[in-house]
Amino acid sequence: MTSVAKTMTEASSTIELPNKAYLLPKYIAMWPPVWWTWLLVAALLVVLLAICFFSYRRYQQRGYRRDALTSIKSMPDNLNNKQYILLCHEMVRRCLISERQQLLASLPSTVLFENLDRHLPKKHRFGSLGAVFIEGPYRPQIELTSEQRTRMIQVTCYWIRKHHA
Repeated sequence: MTSVAKTMTEASSTIELPNKAYLLPKYIAMWPPVWWTWLLVAALLVVLLAICFFSYRRYQQRGYRRDALTSIKSMPDNLNNKQYILLCHEMVRRCLISERQQLLASLPSTVLFENLDRHLPKKHRFGSLGAVFIEGPYRPQIELTSEQRTRMIQVTCYWIRKHHA
């Protein structure tokens, strides 16, 4: 019994191949699988760098939006109603000029806000603020409620964030 167990363990540890003429390599590299793999990696790297570059450039070019939003949100509460309206008009016109839309920015307020309202949803149109907002800078005396002031700032901030002049 011991000799049978001995031969079983020897047989299980070594496997005899029928033909010894086949020589297999010890290691086949898995990377790179083909010669053009490095070209593909280089192309992906160039695309990634281009995306980063254009994203950063866009971030810099859109800095005027951040400045306009900051100045509108940090408006002092002691401004009178006419100054509120003038500041909102000024920010809209500054954004248009920064987007190289000088002709649009030079239009009178009634025509300007009609043009801008074409691209906005009905909820956020300047026309929804009424004639007080559009014709306010030309009136000698303006009375606004706190709701009207808040709504004016909300619509102006929405336009600054979303416009594509």
